[in-house]
Parts: sequence; C-alpha cells; structure tokens
Amino acid sequence: MRRLLAALAVLLALSAAVFYGIAAGAKHWFPYGLAAAAYRTVVPESPAAPGGSRLAEREAVRRLSQLPYLQGYNPAGNESGVTVYDAGRAFDGWNLCVSAHAAQAELLDMRGSLRHRWSFDSHRLWPNLKVREELSEHDGYWRRALLLPGGDLVVIWEYVGMARLDRNSRVRWALRNGANHDLAVDRDGRIYTLTREIHVVPEINAKAPVFEDFVTILSPDGRTAKSISLLRSFERSDYAPALAEMKTEGDVLHANAVQVLDGSLAAANPAFAAGNLLVSIHALGLVAVLDPRSERIVWALSGQWMAQHTPRLLDSGRLLLFDNVGSLRVGRSRVLEVDPLTQRVVWRYGDEERERMFSDTHGAVQRLPNGNTLIVESNNGRAIEVTPGKQIVWEYFNPYRVGARKELIATLPQVERMASVRPGDWTSP
Repeated sequence: MRRLLAALAVLLALSAAVFYGIAAGAKHWFPYGLAAAAYRTVVPESPAAPGGSRLAEREAVRRLSQLPYLQGYNPAGNESGVTVYDAGRAFDGWNLCVSAHAAQAELLDMRGSLRHRWSFDSHRLWPNLKVREELSEHDGYWRRALLLPGGDLVVIWEYVGMARLDRNSRVRWALRNGANHDLAVDRDGRIYTLTREIHVVPEINAKAPVFEDFVTILSPDGRTAKSISLLRSFERSDYAPALAEMKTEGDVLHANAVQVLDGSLAAANPAFAAGNLLVSIHALGLVAVLDPRSERIVWALSGQWMAQHTPRLLDSGRLLLFDNVGSLRVGRSRVLEVDPLTQRVVWRYGDEERERMFSDTHGAVQRLPNGNTLIVESNNGRAIEVTPGKQIVWEYFNPYRVGARKELIATLPQVERMASVRPGDWTSP
C-alpha cells in the first residue's frame, strides 16, 4: 500500500511539473526567461536564409500581435449616464470622458450633462492613413486625452499618432509617431508620451522583430526633443535582471503609463527626484522609475499585481494602481494602494463580492483631493467614485453603443475628474 501511495505521489508530482512546464512556456512564467536566455547562449540562432531575410522580417512585422483594444467588449445593459450621485460625499468637479465609440472627448458635470466636446477625425489629419489590420479600430477613437490650461487638449489615437487641439477642436499640431496609452506634462509644458519601434533586437530575437518601447518627450509646440529606450534603460541599470522574465517575441515590455514626478517624495527615496518618470511595464507586471537624464531605471517594484494600468505615485508617498488580474481570480480586477518602501498594501478595492469589477484591458484609477478614489472599469463602460470606506458615491455608465447592431457598451478608456474647471471657461458643446 505504501509503495502504491508513493507511486501515486510521484505520478502527481510529475504531472504537476509537466502542466506547469507547458503553462510556463505558453505564459512565459518563471523560469522561462532564464531558460530561454541560457538556450540562446548554448544554441546560437541560425543565420537567416540569404536573400530572404528582409521579406521574412517584413512579414513578421505584419504578423506581430497586439492586445485586442476594441471599441466594445460587453453587451450593453439598460444603465446610461450618471446612476448614482451623492452630492454631499462625492468630490465636486468636472469629468473628462474619452469613449471608444468616436474620436472625441467630453467634459461632463457631476450629473452627466455635457458642457463641452472636442472631436477630430484622424483621416482629416492624414487623408492617406492606412493602419494594419489588427489596429483597424484604433484610428477611429482616442485612447487618452490630456487637458491643458486654457482649454487645449492633447490626444492619442492608439499606435497611430497624436495631436494638440485648441478649445474649438482646431489642430495646433499633429504627429504620426505611433503614440500610445498615456500622456503627461511637466511644469515647463513639455509633453511625455509612449512610443515604440518594431525591429530586430538581436539579443532578444535574431530572427524576428519585436516591439521596443520608448518614452518620448515633446516640446509644447509638438517637436520631438528626445526618445528614451526603456529596454536600454533597464539594461544599463541595476534592475537589468528583471528582463530575465521578458518574452522573446512580440510585445516584450508593453509600457502603458507615464507620470512626471514632482520631487515631493525625494527625501523618502532619491529615486523619486523631480523630473524622474514613473512608468508601467505591463508585460512584466512591473512599475519602475526612469531617470531621463542618465537614461537608467533607478527603482522598480513588482509581485503584488499583474497586467496593471495607470500606476500613480500619490502625495502621501503611496502607489495607487489598477490591478487588472493580480488577484488571480477569474473575471476579477481590483485597485491597490501600496507603500512602495515597505510594500504593505494599505487600501484595496475589488476583493469583496459587493465590490466585483473586471476589465481585462484598459482600466484607470485616480485619487481625488477629498480622499475618494475614482475607478474606471473600462471594458464594462463604467466609472465609480468610492469613499475610503468603499461606499459608491458616484457612478457613470457610458451612454454610447458600438457593434454591428449597437449591442455593446462602448469601452471607456478614460474618466478623469477635473477640479479647476469653471462653466464660464467653455463654449457650448
């Protein structure tokens, strides 16, 4: 009997190892990166066939996969607009909303009334614009909008380009630079965004091109001042070992957020010096700080979240982020507030059944001046404001529908609460 139980135990252990090995290869879990790197060292890449390398590279570029950022994911319900508003506990302000149904941004009051709209079609900017098949919806809506003093808006068409519009939606400048995901501005008006290049990086994959992510810095008038490779910034830093978990094909880092640090937390950690940039590396579940002067990563943290969006370092010194799948429960997302020095989770939302929410892609979070938290459950077209005690005091459902029969609620990439906007500052919609 003992021998039989021992044999069963060995069989179960071997089965578990086999299943983990298959999953690790498919999902690039630990120790996939180390094993792949070791294999490439022992077994060098075979040279490409003469005369066919350029054609093969172009074909590989064409086939490179993207996360499926769609105009809509889920069936639309009956909810529309503001469905909850507790005026006594919600933070009063204006809501800058970006919806995937069209290339536009709207400024709404707390009751959901439209006070201003910006809009511009990418094909008016670039009449001959053609995008790859997997990006076919991205030229039709904005991924991110950044409101500047005076009413100008900087906007991104995901992986296509960006533009600066005045308050009447007239174009001040536009760039076909493949900007994606996020925007930030510093006190001098410089604009920070994320861009990428598709090319062969031999030390990652000598046969096929990969995406290399950059932080690109623009002057207020849209001139590119500098582009910093995040891959090289990791490689030349003490955090280079984090790349051991990196995939060897396709979207190897997938940067998806950037924040300019103001230096208020530099006393706690010199890495948080003024002008440094907090960046999010989605593919590695990593939040890092980039020193744009030395072009080196000077701080990084991972392990408590997965596939995160919009990490922000708060005035309190804590890190707030939208954790898409880090709870490892199917169909569940959450928000985490973490002390980046002790790594202690000091607040969370989404773990309890009554807090259930999920966004497989996108997602956003903002800490409001009154201590409440604004959460954007993008794929469900929903945004909520919750108190520190986790009561919902404001709720908004995207009123726009997409799909062949308008059966889907439009994705809601962004809802941002603006505190300093006054009605008299804006023209009618």
